Amino acid sequence: MTLRFVLLGEPVRHSISPAMHRAAFEIRELDAEYTARRTAPGEVGSIMRSAGLAGGNVTLPHKLRAARALMRPSAAVRATGACNCWWRRTDGELAGDNTDVGGLRIALCRLGFQVQGARVLLLGAGGAARAAVHALLEGGVSSVEILNRTPARAHALRDRAMAYATDAARAADAVRVAAAPHPGATYDLVLNSTSLGLLPGDPFPLDLGPGGHEGRFGAAVDMVYAEGGTAWTRHARTLGIRAADGLDMLVGQAALSLERWFPGIEAPFEAMREAAVAELAARSGPESGDGSGAG
Repeated sequence: MTLRFVLLGEPVRHSISPAMHRAAFEIRELDAEYTARRTAPGEVGSIMRSAGLAGGNVTLPHKLRAARALMRPSAAVRATGACNCWWRRTDGELAGDNTDVGGLRIALCRLGFQVQGARVLLLGAGGAARAAVHALLEGGVSSVEILNRTPARAHALRDRAMAYATDAARAADAVRVAAAPHPGATYDLVLNSTSLGLLPGDPFPLDLGPGGHEGRFGAAVDMVYAEGGTAWTRHARTLGIRAADGLDMLVGQAALSLERWFPGIEAPFEAMREAAVAELAARSGPESGDGSGAG
């Protein structure tokens, strides 16, 4: 029997997730199909509970609603309040995870970035930032400064991180809210979790220099992705900053999703990445993917 998986979101026509998963199903000889479905907010829970689905992914703006529909949320879902991957257990209950967390870890590893002890400047405080803070804290980051246009959202993110951290005291010390990059400070990483860069003509999420913060960052990672990298990551490289856009995070969360659906099956990461790159090239333009760093 063919197992059906679906991506729920609004919009979803731009998503490259179907291309990645179809490539993986073919390589691993899995009798499964994956489609994208434009979904209204009120439909999320009922579609997830549909008997005809084995599982799927959730992208913007439905990850919080998806988390509420689960009977078996993972620790990452409880910590972030967001679910981007779900599946039906043999007992019929819905289980889910936030594989964006692991996807970011994969992306940082592929960049050669060491999280342990790192000083990070995080741009944004939305859903993608929740996954980022959780991943960074679990990875042993030294500090995370959150820079967001709305300080109240940044403080709410910090409060949530402290509430769900394995070591609340360490999280309270490590996670801070910043009105601007700390004067004179250097950061091992600047991480963009905002939507800036999704559309042509968007300003950079942060001016890295010259005349901005040149020389203050060891690495730059954008959770947005585009063919050939985002304009911000390309600019970072011209300044000698090692940089990566969100493509490896996207592929990473997709690979981890497949391994949740099919325990014991190793996702073919490189083949999924090749399918993603080919799909982006075929569209020949910036794509928002599954929303910054999403499923």
